Amino acid sequence: MHREYDPTQMGLGHVVESHHHHDHDHHPGHDRGHDHDHDHEAERRRLIVTTWAVGLLLAGHLLLPLWSSDWGRPFGVPLGLLAAIIGGGRIVFHALEALFAGKVGADIALAIATVAAALAGEYFVAAEVVFIALVGECLEAYAFGRAQRAIKNLLDLRPASATILRDGAEIEIRAEQIAVGDVLVVRPGERIAADGAVVAGRTAVDQSALTGEGMPVDKGPGEPVYTGTINQFGRIEVRAEKVGAETTLGQVIRLLSAAQARKSPLERTADRFARAFLPAVLVSATVVFLGTNAGAVWSLARSGTLGGRSVDVMPTLAVLVVACPCALILATPAAVLASLARLARSGVLVKGGAAIERLAKVDCLAFDKTGTLTEGRPELADRRTFGGWDPDGVLRLAAAAERSSEHPLARLLVTEANRAGLDLPLSDDFLAHPGAGVEAKVEGRSILVGNLRLFRERGIAVAPEVEEALDALDESGQTALLVAVEGQIVGVLGARDRVRAEAHDVVHALKHLGLKDQTILTGDRLAPARAIGRKVHIAQIEAELTPAAKAEWIHRKQHEGRIVAMIGDGINDAPALAMADVGIALGGVGTDIAAEAGSIVLMGDPLMPLPGAIEQARRTVRNIRQNIILFAFGLNAIAVILAGLRVLGPVAAAVVHQIGSFLVILNAIRLLGFEGWRQFGVVRAGERFVLACRSCRPSVVRSWAARHRRALIGGSATIAMVAYLGSGLTIIEPGAVGVLQRWGARRDPMLGPGLHLRWPRPIERVTEREPELIRVARVGLVGSTVTNSPTGAVAWSTEHDSSSDEDAALFLTGDENLVEVAGVVEYRLTAQAAADLLFGVAALDSVVQAAAEASFREAVGKSALESILVSDRPELEAEIGRRIRARLRRAGVPVAVERARIVDAHPPRAVVPAYRDVAAAVSDSERYRNEAIGYAESRRWLSLGEASEARDRASASSFALARAAEGARDAFLAQSSARASHPGLTDFRLVREALAAGLAGRPKLILDPRARGRRQVWLADPDRFGLEPAAFSSPATEAQPIEPFDE
Repeated sequence: MHREYDPTQMGLGHVVESHHHHDHDHHPGHDRGHDHDHDHEAERRRLIVTTWAVGLLLAGHLLLPLWSSDWGRPFGVPLGLLAAIIGGGRIVFHALEALFAGKVGADIALAIATVAAALAGEYFVAAEVVFIALVGECLEAYAFGRAQRAIKNLLDLRPASATILRDGAEIEIRAEQIAVGDVLVVRPGERIAADGAVVAGRTAVDQSALTGEGMPVDKGPGEPVYTGTINQFGRIEVRAEKVGAETTLGQVIRLLSAAQARKSPLERTADRFARAFLPAVLVSATVVFLGTNAGAVWSLARSGTLGGRSVDVMPTLAVLVVACPCALILATPAAVLASLARLARSGVLVKGGAAIERLAKVDCLAFDKTGTLTEGRPELADRRTFGGWDPDGVLRLAAAAERSSEHPLARLLVTEANRAGLDLPLSDDFLAHPGAGVEAKVEGRSILVGNLRLFRERGIAVAPEVEEALDALDESGQTALLVAVEGQIVGVLGARDRVRAEAHDVVHALKHLGLKDQTILTGDRLAPARAIGRKVHIAQIEAELTPAAKAEWIHRKQHEGRIVAMIGDGINDAPALAMADVGIALGGVGTDIAAEAGSIVLMGDPLMPLPGAIEQARRTVRNIRQNIILFAFGLNAIAVILAGLRVLGPVAAAVVHQIGSFLVILNAIRLLGFEGWRQFGVVRAGERFVLACRSCRPSVVRSWAARHRRALIGGSATIAMVAYLGSGLTIIEPGAVGVLQRWGARRDPMLGPGLHLRWPRPIERVTEREPELIRVARVGLVGSTVTNSPTGAVAWSTEHDSSSDEDAALFLTGDENLVEVAGVVEYRLTAQAAADLLFGVAALDSVVQAAAEASFREAVGKSALESILVSDRPELEAEIGRRIRARLRRAGVPVAVERARIVDAHPPRAVVPAYRDVAAAVSDSERYRNEAIGYAESRRWLSLGEASEARDRASASSFALARAAEGARDAFLAQSSARASHPGLTDFRLVREALAAGLAGRPKLILDPRARGRRQVWLADPDRFGLEPAAFSSPATEAQPIEPFDE
């Protein structure tokens, strides 16, 4: 079984939220965060108790029948069945929860197999399946708990108090009370409580926790300092510029929380394959059931009865039992546990199987520099001398001057001088310049040792050759210390971070594994980072990165599709470790925060196990795939076929199922490599147990018990007494109270949430009650009085079901109308009411129900129907709530009313159809009216268009007739004038025009008057006499019809 642990619900957000507030006043968010953490802790406790109970019952199911067959069935119930019920209920619940959420995983197949095994009578199989699933969930809960510690430990870096200057006096206040602009006084050894700038004093600040720099950084007036860093030497005054969540430390905390919340949990391999496995199992079981009961199914489909046939479910149960996903579920945990053991022997601690699966897919590596590739300790490197001085002489004087200093570089010089066998003289007049260097008199000469800034402040000339030496040291990544004797520079000493001896070989081993994309991420300067990169052969360098920039770099790589592993050791690496797909922290050399933020911790020689861990992770993933393909799918598929063919019954199917699980475990054990397996405590204990069992005959046991009867009796009595006294241990869940009874009488006060140790029964009895549970009193509704999700609101016009009580829901309004109202009153019990319910001295639910109904009727009786249905419902609900509270307060009922709601209000059910008909008629009337108006408007505009068209046509016609008449008039006048001057010619022309007009389009016979002789012409209509036109036409022209013509 698998229960998702979401990083956003780990309580980390609540930790960060509390950090954002600058005071310790009560805040509801804090309570929610603590309650959320408490819920997870209570869930984890229940899981552990359930797992132990199932494991003990399973062991009892196996071992107790060896002594007596009755011991394995207390109260007639097999212990295996009891274990399956206790753990199986949890499995079935979570499987249904996942199914309703749309998730298909191994949990559903597991629940089906558990129920099938129990129905088949294979209680041991069912209990074993449950136990394996619970153990896997316990491992996930353990990893979940560890993930919360990183951010909580980060908060400890912020000092609880700080000293500030006000009116010239030093005042100690809480760190949360620091305001921007306050001047903080920070003494040597104290942590700085706010981000700001130094305003007075000089010192060296250890800020390796935030930036990863191996050396303390010199700080003077105007230079920035950060929250959580440590003042090494001098007293300084700092003006606060950022406080609380705005500080660099607050941003690191927020980044770490956001990275863990954003990282999506790796999907279990079993769940990926279960998407195909579960449908295959269900289809197989269905096919087997239909195949083995074909006759019964056919008869049931045709006639609705079995027809005297029986239904055989044993083959189907055998399929479900043999297809139990134990091998699928064991495939990953078995390989992961074996791999965890192997890695632990080599100094690699892994916090979960998901980290191993991700590590096998890594294709990009990011290394921190300080403390990871280097040891985080300085070493003396180059020594340059001037003016004829020898290196040992310069080192001797510098070490003598630095002997009284506590600076890491001072301790380095003294250590190197002692290692070289140099005799260090005593120094006088020692004077420390915090953040700059030291000054002392050695052998009567003034010696000054420090950085370039100190020498320039003292006015000491820096020769060009000294400048060249300083530039060379800076380019090689070394920190330079100048040494002056009597005001003359005599040497320059270089210190650098020491590279780990194994770093070079580890980097090359990783490249041989195909991991060639390697980058150094550091907050240090580019010069020392490049120097380290050249030594370990890593070309890609990202320098001067803040913790946020490191996390952002990894986020960019992930967006490019890379699987990134981050190797780091410090607080500044925590956001990057949390952001990376695999965070690998170095144990024993850095902080616990980095180890908590990472998913893998390298112990011993930190870098040496890294290549082997990656190889082991890849072998583990291959082993998981073998287990799934060969045993979870291959063997199960064969067994399912045999079970469907009735070759395997339920018992034989359970045996095959056990064989598959055993083969998965054997294959996973190969990951141990069988190296020194006898050194395991479990193996040695197993050998001793086998030897003891060989001599465990009944006579030997009785003899041994007789010899040790006093010890057995005393031990049994002690165990019984401890168990009896331990029964008084009571856990009160969040939101609940415990009602205490002593000898049956109630005792105050009530017990709050948490762990309580009381006298065992029958002396005391603690009964848990939930006063914060929201209860519901219903008015006009039929249903329970306790719920967590009250009925939602509906409108009066919706369809109404039969859940309301018509008589109780009928109300008379203030304007004498009848209305049906259904409402709910949400209330919760006080602690006193919870106790009253326990002892049965008050029927609180009935009292609240009666008060609610009376208050509803009073308020409705004073309101109009319209205000109830439409306008004033919120005000009416508020009035009902006030009336209920007043009524219950007068009655002394210890109940807190949250609110009253009207969830349904409508006219009486008998007239609702009439209301709907009226509403429909009004709607139809409006529709018809709108249609008529639309039609009238369309006809009006159409008529206007037609009238305009007729008017325009008439105007055009009159204009044309007028012009034609004018033309005719002008023509007639012209002809009349022409006739007056030439009457004969004009008449001839008029006759010819009249003839042309009259004969146009008519048949004509033209005779030539010049032709001589007698002519006879017969004029006839060819169509009338059926004659062909060709007979009366010339060959060249087509004949035309000829009408009678009087010549």
